[in-house]
Parts: sequence; C-alpha cells; structure tokens
Amino acid sequence: EPEEVARAFDELEAAGKVRAFGVSNHTPRQIDLLKTAVTQPIVANQLQLSITHSPIVAQGVAANMAGLEQSITLDGGGIVDYCRINHITVQAWSPFQGGFFTGAFLGSDEYAELNAVIDRLAGKYDVPPIAIATAWITRHPAKMQVVLGTTTPERVAGAAQGSDIPLTRAEWYELFRAAGYRVP
Repeated sequence: EPEEVARAFDELEAAGKVRAFGVSNHTPRQIDLLKTAVTQPIVANQLQLSITHSPIVAQGVAANMAGLEQSITLDGGGIVDYCRINHITVQAWSPFQGGFFTGAFLGSDEYAELNAVIDRLAGKYDVPPIAIATAWITRHPAKMQVVLGTTTPERVAGAAQGSDIPLTRAEWYELFRAAGYRVP
C-alpha cells in the first residue's frame, strides 16, 4: 500500500538510514501509484534482465511487429522507456540467467549460437565472456546497471570489465539476435 510505504520511507530517511529509494519489479502504473503517497524520488527499479531474458527490451525493439510474442507489452506501457523518462535507473538482476531461474546461459549448450558470438567478441576485446554479457546491458542507451549477485572475486572482476567495453550497435544487435530475438 502506497501510504504504508510512504511512512516507512519517511522513517528511514529521517533516521538517516537511507539516502535514495528504489523499487523492484514494478510496472509503470505501480510506480505511479507509489508516487501518489511517497515524497522521495524513486531512483531505481530492479528488473530481471539478461541477453536471453529481455522481454522489457525486446518489446521496444519489436513494437508494432504483428504476430511476434516479443512485441506484446506486458508491463503496461514499456518499463524501460518509462524509467528513462522519469530518471529511474534500471538495475538488471540475474544478468547471466537464461530465463526465469533456468540456469546461466554462459557456456550452456542450450545457447550455443549466442555463446559462439559471446566468445568471438570476448576474444576481440580480450575479456572473459562474462564481460560481454555485462556490456550488452551497460551499452543500452538507458544507462542500466548490473546487479551481479556474486561474491566470487573472479566473476566480479570479469563482469566489471564489461562496463568499459564499447560494443558497437551492430555487435549489440548481433548478440540480441543470437539470443533468439527478432529485429525489424
């Protein structure tokens, strides 16, 4: 309930325990509803996003492509665009998952075509494959952030390299297509 959340936000802010507020898995309308009671700005929305699980990105790419499941808006109006308009940072959780908790796509035989592209680009940029998967998210013009969900130093270091990779637009779309999405 927005009023309950507003009270909690006010208490946390007054106690100096929180500097900024975000939400997780909220649609545009849910954020608007929350804003009716909350006075603090919402600065982040954590959403599940990876190359292979990217309906929030695919919908925008395929808008108006009749007959494609990826063109269907499930979130009430395009959450990525909404967040960009409202200066809310999308934070991608499960950035290396194949789908909704189906295991990692990196190195998986189920995603052979995608991994071939990732491996080729990893060689080109001289980085581990995890860096390419990270770069696919951070290269998006929405300036998304990646929530790693790991404490393994090697994975953290490898993923961090992805923030500096200047994937070209053609490489970004090549990864998107290799993950099974259509591009008009």
